[in-house]
Amino acid sequence: MTRGNPYPNRYKFGKVGKAIDLRKFSEVLNKVDMVHTGSFSKLFVKSLLALLYWTGLRKTEAIGAIPHRYKTKKGWKLTEQVKGIVKENIWIKEGFLYVEAVARKHGKREGPLAIPLSLPFVNLVVEQWKLTEAGQKVWHISESYVWELMKRIEPRLYLHFFRFNRVTKFAGNPKTSIRQICAWTGMTAQTIDSYLERSGRYSKELGKTMVEER
Repeated sequence: MTRGNPYPNRYKFGKVGKAIDLRKFSEVLNKVDMVHTGSFSKLFVKSLLALLYWTGLRKTEAIGAIPHRYKTKKGWKLTEQVKGIVKENIWIKEGFLYVEAVARKHGKREGPLAIPLSLPFVNLVVEQWKLTEAGQKVWHISESYVWELMKRIEPRLYLHFFRFNRVTKFAGNPKTSIRQICAWTGMTAQTIDSYLERSGRYSKELGKTMVEER
């Protein structure tokens, strides 16, 4: 069965180790207008990328996934089917766009994600959501084809990068706590702690303490 990334154990251009800012993301969105998106509208593609940029959701948490077999030391296993985000999983209230998505990979996310409507490109998500019929997936697209689209738009990026990007930005902000990031992403505290280390947050905090030595 064909699924997403054909490089299961590596990335063709290597993993991206640095987060991108809003200006760079804007450039990525502009490239959507220059590529063939098949039967999918430009709005469909841009809104999905905007959702992933601001939420850091796994692509399958957004678009869903069909069951597939994978091999373990004890034999073959079958993954669970994931429905993805449907019309009713998104709503607007008091200046926020709420997105309810089930966490995968044994993660845990108790509540919906609250995205300020004032943020750039969130209006694209709202437009796509409004066009979706009741009970239908907001982004009905296969894992393999959405991977192909990403490679056409920006060959060096991949959809899971947006998860790394969002967590890295949260981790680098001293106003956010490990608990808050865990609640948003569904990740464990141990995983988030590694992001805090890579973001330089801990070293910066310790660096400030050296001033006290004088």
